[in-house]
Amino acid sequence: MATKVITTDRGPVEFSDAGSGDPILYFHGTGVTGDAMVAIESPMIKDGFRLLIPNRPGYGRTPLSTHDSAVDCANVAAALLDSLGIASASVMGSSGGASFAVSFAVNHPNRARSLVLLCPQLHRWNHRQWLPVTSRWTLPFLKRRVLRRLLLKGYRYQLPRMGVRQFLRTEAGDRYSDVADDSTVEELCKSTLAAMTQGVQYKGFENDFIIFMNEDILGRDGSMTVPTLVIHDEMDPMAPICHVDWFASRVPHCRRVSLHCAGHLIWAGPEADAMHDARVQFMKQYANPAA
Repeated sequence: MATKVITTDRGPVEFSDAGSGDPILYFHGTGVTGDAMVAIESPMIKDGFRLLIPNRPGYGRTPLSTHDSAVDCANVAAALLDSLGIASASVMGSSGGASFAVSFAVNHPNRARSLVLLCPQLHRWNHRQWLPVTSRWTLPFLKRRVLRRLLLKGYRYQLPRMGVRQFLRTEAGDRYSDVADDSTVEELCKSTLAAMTQGVQYKGFENDFIIFMNEDILGRDGSMTVPTLVIHDEMDPMAPICHVDWFASRVPHCRRVSLHCAGHLIWAGPEADAMHDARVQFMKQYANPAA
């Protein structure tokens, strides 16, 4: 799908715009650009939503410049809504994008009708337990700029050479045997792997790691009033369950749905339809700003 670039008060923003109806401001995950999510999230369009997916600062044609924090990303997204004449929207974030979706809800609560977090990365990486299961050994490397760049260079080298099965094993973890023969999961892996091969080349990829290492996305007081739904697979190897446990302890009003999906690939697997239905019902409940 073709993207658009619009000039905002915070500079140029590249974004995807698909569908009509109630808008969803969507924060894409780490290592992919927003346009890659349009096909994955197309069921939202069929259910009458409009997907607005900006490329976060440092991805695609949205410059990183001085917008290198989670708060900056939230402000850039708010500026996009201003330029499009949208007062408020449902907010959604998946994987690493969940941190930025939370930042938007914390810093622009009057513009977020509801918040939906999918397979979310949420807690700062100040201990190895918060990292993906297979990457916990990288924590010492991530703390040092030179070693971090060498590590990310290795990721950029490895991804184009990774097979679909290997990628699925990494993303699904212990759920692999449940979904290994699922053609829908295989197609999702193909498209995601292709998108990540390109997406990890952008400056935003490293900047995400810096944010995950250094920022508390809930801010100093940790308060957030936006209605929130968290959907996750307890066996997710990429965003460990401790992220959701921690978030639920800090945001007690959040609604939590645990499902048997394809690990980190929350859009596929045995209960993928239940995942979709849960978020649609939740967003429709809060779609009317007057409600």
